[in-house]
Amino acid sequence: MKLAALVVSAFIACGRVRAQASRDLAAEARRVEADCTVSERVGPSDVPLPLDLSNALLDHPDLAAFIVRRRKIAPYRIQMLGPRRSLADDGDGTSGVVDLVERGERRRLYYGEGEHRSRLWPVIRAEAVISMELDEHALPDGREATRTSFVVCVRMRSRFVSGVVKILRPFIRRTVIGKFTKAFLVADRVGRLMAADPVGVAADIAAFGGLPPEARDFFRRGLARLKPPASR
Repeated sequence: MKLAALVVSAFIACGRVRAQASRDLAAEARRVEADCTVSERVGPSDVPLPLDLSNALLDHPDLAAFIVRRRKIAPYRIQMLGPRRSLADDGDGTSGVVDLVERGERRRLYYGEGEHRSRLWPVIRAEAVISMELDEHALPDGREATRTSFVVCVRMRSRFVSGVVKILRPFIRRTVIGKFTKAFLVADRVGRLMAADPVGVAADIAAFGGLPPEARDFFRRGLARLKPPASR
């Protein structure tokens, strides 16, 4: 989760993204990994949440985006297109579609495609793969924590842009990686808010209308187990 730079910042279809059901997303991810323009390992990062609550937060990126937007932390927006597919916009020129290809308790694989628009660059269209690993352990103060690390691989669709990015490495590497991991940073930020202010985040969740009843109940019970660090 510093994650969760911790789903890929965004990716838009603009009518170009084919129907998920007709695609082998695992094969698409392997193709990107074999021909990526830039790649980097990020983490590990510890978020003071139990693993089950961290996974639930990752399963509902639209909730994380709602909370940071409600608290005026970031203008991020995510719309769920299905249980494993989301449309994201970071409010800073990057947008697109993200698919959860594999989901395990301790490993996740995401594939996304989208674009970034700015005044300094032509429109940058890219694909990205994020392979995430999660583990649980205890912090020195005894709280449960989720340790997250991930490898992000970004493939530029333009040969010209790809060449420029490679020439400017490592100067531009961090910018590119950051753009395509911003959604995980949103999840990381919300996870830390949950640990520090469970009562306040419970109110945020109550105000969010996009959760099914079982997920809402899970978060309610999970937050009730948490206490702010100062009260421990």
